[in-house]
Amino acid sequence: MPDSQYRLVKHFAKPEPGEYVPIGFIEMKRETVAWSPKLKQSIYVTPDTDAGELKRIREVNVLRVVNKLSVNISTIELTDEEKEQFENVYKSYQENGGQILFSRKKMGRKTVSFFELSEEKEEKYLKKGVEVKSMLLSEKLEGE
Repeated sequence: MPDSQYRLVKHFAKPEPGEYVPIGFIEMKRETVAWSPKLKQSIYVTPDTDAGELKRIREVNVLRVVNKLSVNISTIELTDEEKEQFENVYKSYQENGGQILFSRKKMGRKTVSFFELSEEKEEKYLKKGVEVKSMLLSEKLEGE
């Protein structure tokens, strides 16, 4: 896979503006996240975590999805506004079907996550140059 498309299939997918990642919803949780200077990364805080060393402790909405490009589980952290927008799209998806697409866009200095519902299952993100192959596991095993 080209390095330029790796950002679409990794655990924390980060599509560029105009790129779309088809997703399937698993769950949404409210998690506590903090910056660990020792590890030099953000970590999810558990009750047994020593909060003395942590900075910027905050609550975020953690959306777990199936990334349909990589067929792996991805995690998307959302603000309350992004969560509300996702819930509206998901409600529409439950009523009408289709495909939920995840993307990000620049709004001022920030990059925000947003979701769209595609009426036609794969048409929208195929236009963006991302190919998705649908295959049953039995078909794949027969080919080997």
